[in-house]
Amino acid sequence: MLMLYVVAKGFALTTAYRYSQRILLGLICSCIGDALLNINLFLHGMGAFAIGHIWYISAFGWKPLKLPVGVALYICLVVVISVVLNRLDAVLAIGVPLYAALLTTTCWRALACALHDSSCLNTLCAAGAVLFLLSDLIIGITMFFVTVPFSRLIIMSTYYTAQFAIAFSTAKDLPKFRKLAESGKPSHKGQGGVKTIKD
Repeated sequence: MLMLYVVAKGFALTTAYRYSQRILLGLICSCIGDALLNINLFLHGMGAFAIGHIWYISAFGWKPLKLPVGVALYICLVVVISVVLNRLDAVLAIGVPLYAALLTTTCWRALACALHDSSCLNTLCAAGAVLFLLSDLIIGITMFFVTVPFSRLIIMSTYYTAQFAIAFSTAKDLPKFRKLAESGKPSHKGQGGVKTIKD
């Protein structure tokens, strides 16, 4: 349904809809990951989600960088991985840290976009990325430490809310939202005169 929304709300294979294209590819990979997890192919499912996060990161972009946000998130990642690493077998000891790094990067880039431009859609997307991180964190705690009460409900509700928020953010590709964003861009005077701030 979320993939259908991304296409139905307005979609084209042009550069104007590049954000929607990449989010759609991320959703497709996530859908494949869901299917693989449901037949107990955990590593394959994690791989599909990892590719999905690469598409999400590509959609969010790298400007502005907001490096302090990334550093703070990666420090938390290192702490979590150091705690769980001795509980992982040889394959998971490689796969889990790589997947966690991609998930953390997704969260960083979404937060960076929202901090740069706190529009409703960017803020919603950032909240979705944080919920995605929370959902997978609960999975990790349940798999490797203790069973969290109502874990299934928490995992699925946060996960699907996260995907909804990320998918809904593709509305900013619509012409009316692009015009609104462009009309709201501030300008400032520099030494060379008036300069318009461009993304």
